[in-house]
Amino acid sequence: MENANLAVIGVAAIIGLLVGPLLGIAVDRTVERIRPQAEHRCPQCKTGLGLASLIPVGGWFVGCPANDKHRSLRYPMVDLATSVGFGLVGFRFGSDWMLTPYLGFTGVLVVLAVIDIETHLLPNIIMWPAIWAGLFVVLVLSGLNDYPEGINSALVAAAVASGFIGAAHLAYEAGMGRGDVKLALLVGLLVGWPQAEVVTALRLAFATLIVALLTIGIGGGLYNLVRRRGRVEIAFGPALIGACMVMIVVG
Repeated sequence: MENANLAVIGVAAIIGLLVGPLLGIAVDRTVERIRPQAEHRCPQCKTGLGLASLIPVGGWFVGCPANDKHRSLRYPMVDLATSVGFGLVGFRFGSDWMLTPYLGFTGVLVVLAVIDIETHLLPNIIMWPAIWAGLFVVLVLSGLNDYPEGINSALVAAAVASGFIGAAHLAYEAGMGRGDVKLALLVGLLVGWPQAEVVTALRLAFATLIVALLTIGIGGGLYNLVRRRGRVEIAFGPALIGACMVMIVVG
């Protein structure tokens, strides 16, 4: 691997580590629609943890003063997930013009994944702006960079992914929510856009869905088996997001 690419990966990973605490604020406050503040909150009792809690990863050592020094793994995991995600995107795109938008969307996906794990919600306050931003970026940047093929690939992959999950939602609404349909639309855009050929974009869109469904099926079964507490619903969003990141990197 060239030194330039290694530098891009390293810088992207460091940026992700620094952005992570900001995403942690979004995770904490988006669902309740609370005004952002420069601190994290204890996930259990919602006590503010102060400015020191925003230190990437190191903020974990700031215990909750009102809850027996409780320390949540949520925030350092967000920091690390963002750093890894940014590094993978840096590996995939290098210094290509697509790097910057994909860094931004990776941050959005991290926030959505964590919120879905904790609440089984994919809030519209994030989903709709992300979808419109995705459409805007695909249409505008593809035009500016003389890349019309990406528009077709992104739109077709988005239609297929959202259509498939939409059909699943209509067939079994209790198992697949409307938020998953909207997430599939965004994921289709992101998976399809880098592909110059529509056929390749379609293959990756289907592969993303298959990997996500297998992950949720196998992972959910193993989780329920280990926990031995009967059937527990598992959020589909993180599986779809994880599959999306895999397909973006290997696509």
